[in-house]
Amino acid sequence: MNFISLKDNTLNQEFSVGKPFDSVRKALDSVAGKNLKSLADKDFKFIIYPPFLKELDVKCSDVIFDVDYSDLSKPKITTGNIMGFVCLDDDIRVNITSRFDSGNKNYFLHYMLQRICNVVYTPQTDAGDDSFFDFLYYLFPNFLNEALKQGVFRAYVNRVYNDANVRGPIDVSRHVRYNIPFNGKIAYHTREYTTDNYVTQLVRHTIEYIRLLSCGKSVLDGNVSSKTSDNIRAIDFATPTYNRKDRQYVISKNLRPITHPYYTAYEPLRRICLAILMHNKLSYGENSTSQINGILFDGACLWEEYLNTVLVNKFKDSLIHPNNRTGFGVQYLFKDDGCQKIRRIYPDFLIDGNVKDGMIDSATAIIDAKYKRLDEKIDRDDVFQILAYLFRFKSKQGFLIHPVECCKACEPKNMTLYNDDSVKLTIVPFVVPKTSGSFEEFCVAMKNAEEKMQEKLKLI
Repeated sequence: MNFISLKDNTLNQEFSVGKPFDSVRKALDSVAGKNLKSLADKDFKFIIYPPFLKELDVKCSDVIFDVDYSDLSKPKITTGNIMGFVCLDDDIRVNITSRFDSGNKNYFLHYMLQRICNVVYTPQTDAGDDSFFDFLYYLFPNFLNEALKQGVFRAYVNRVYNDANVRGPIDVSRHVRYNIPFNGKIAYHTREYTTDNYVTQLVRHTIEYIRLLSCGKSVLDGNVSSKTSDNIRAIDFATPTYNRKDRQYVISKNLRPITHPYYTAYEPLRRICLAILMHNKLSYGENSTSQINGILFDGACLWEEYLNTVLVNKFKDSLIHPNNRTGFGVQYLFKDDGCQKIRRIYPDFLIDGNVKDGMIDSATAIIDAKYKRLDEKIDRDDVFQILAYLFRFKSKQGFLIHPVECCKACEPKNMTLYNDDSVKLTIVPFVVPKTSGSFEEFCVAMKNAEEKMQEKLKLI
């Protein structure tokens, strides 16, 4: 296996693999320049986290990477906010790790996922082939919860019975075999629309498998902020015929994709379950329907959701966090004469929002989260975006929080509006610690960094 190791948000990274250039270029071009929205298509067989909801028009301009072929002897790759693992063909794998991690350690990505998923355990944390499974264990509860939002999967299942309560056609040969001389029972079969089917059985087997792992309790029971426990109980209740010995049979019944027009969220859950139970590594090919070509993380979205777990401790109930992927907390910038709201906006965070006519009319402060590099200066579009939010919500204080390396300047930068000293924008760097020690040591350092960052968020 040839590995191409990259860092996110890094320009012109050189790479080399021991294969002919034409085959490498063909493999890279299959995903280069494509954004997460397009890679979420079922034909690519990628797992995207956080997942997209098909009914929402979520714009995502950030691509997985771009390749510069201007110098064919030294092609270069430029990455954006996306992290993860991609298998391009049978012999090429691309690993994109956080720019804040050194070597093959994925400490920062693991830490953000643990905070978001409310899971605490020590993962393998490196970028090797088996580290793929650590991420599957994180994501299983989240994809389970997304699937259960559509209800417990129901399907028609053929059942065979041998009792006195006849509810279907009689199986004559089976009846003669088991009930002659007559013993009061009738052999028959039925076709039932039930929750106890091949899909829910697959989910149940995955749950039972994870329960046996050392991290099982943290993965399945640690996610108290969601309905993971309730959904696990729902699956347990829906699968009374569960039998551990049937695992291989259940896996064989789930090798085809789920194409149900309603239960769309069960297809990525099916792929995760098969990867966990079959211990499938990343694979590439057109014939296998259970394969996973890659797992990708939207760094910008992860950073935003991670900050939400940090800020909620400081601002408690006064924190409002709209989410463009779920449609929660949607606001509007304009309103036309017919009172039709247009131009949807999703500020990352609002502090002390005042609700009027069902919309947030004003807020004490606006907080914007940016994961991309902001080492030298803030982009013009980013400044205009937060100024628009300040104007829309009648706020005098804006914060822009972005991660920086420990060697960078760590003091906040205050910017005051040219003709109004009461309107301030504060650039708050979040210093991501570097450590050559264990993952536990990194977690302690991150807790300290969170406390220092919260001290910098001083409202007017």
